[in-house]
Amino acid sequence: MAGNLEINYNVSRYSHPSDDRDGRPWLPTEPSGESVTKKRETESFRPLTPAMFHILLALADGEKHGYAILKEVARRTEDKVRLSAGTLYGNLSRLESAGLIAESSQRPEAVLDDERRRYYLLTEFGREVAVAEAERMEQALEQARAKKLFRKPKLA
Repeated sequence: MAGNLEINYNVSRYSHPSDDRDGRPWLPTEPSGESVTKKRETESFRPLTPAMFHILLALADGEKHGYAILKEVARRTEDKVRLSAGTLYGNLSRLESAGLIAESSQRPEAVLDDERRRYYLLTEFGREVAVAEAERMEQALEQARAKKLFRKPKLA
């Protein structure tokens, strides 16, 4: 293989495996309650699917409607990740049902708004899950570096 290996991928359908098994939306298997610590609740959502993680990242800096989320993911990943509308809206529904995101009650000025749009925001719990997932990925990356999976860049 030569030089830089660039991987582009489209996510046309990416859901949690339990969706395929019984048709119900994916939710953590452990019920939440006072006896379950917040850390265990957060861990019950991991690993997130790539689509879910990219959606949470897109909402990390503020509210967005669906189309803005699609554009944010494509822009941030330099078009390496492109979510389909079906993947986006299915995951928005799952994330909202699980309490990781919520529909915003605030709307832009009427001149700038389209009343059909739904605006989403990241909940505090959603932020905790996104941070926990990023930390999990960081640990995996550290292990890959320790195993010398990355080549050292060639100097000119």
